Amino acid sequence: MGAKELERILWQQMVGAGDGERVSGGPLYFGVTRLDADWSLVVEDNGRLGEADELLKALSVGSTVVCLYRALDGRQRFLVLEDEITQLEFDPRAKVAPTGVRAGELAPVIKAVGGSGVEAGFALAERLTGVPVELSVLEESTYRFSRGPTGQ
Repeated sequence: MGAKELERILWQQMVGAGDGERVSGGPLYFGVTRLDADWSLVVEDNGRLGEADELLKALSVGSTVVCLYRALDGRQRFLVLEDEITQLEFDPRAKVAPTGVRAGELAPVIKAVGGSGVEAGFALAERLTGVPVELSVLEESTYRFSRGPTGQ
């Protein structure tokens, strides 16, 4: 993504202030931690990375990106990209059918998870990746706090 690591921080430093990014169109600030040998987690406080399609697509080259995003206005996005191809995309709160090349195949998984908010999104991410994302894991991790391009 062309990001530059600024420092290594803990969970409370990553999300503690709760104010996140304030400048629209400026650099993206986020933290990255490794969950296991295959999966990393990117955390962004009040940012726009979850809508920066070109950056997310670039990140998915040769891998899979699972993105759970919640905008300040309440919109949500669950996105799965694999080699720049949208496998699944939908707003967990909206009553609109998911899209993507695997939307039909993954419909039973989405239904089994149930719910419509961020919690359901995390549950779906766990089902798709096989990696549990629990608060204790987040709190015990060290994050590479980084500055990326604008995402515009």
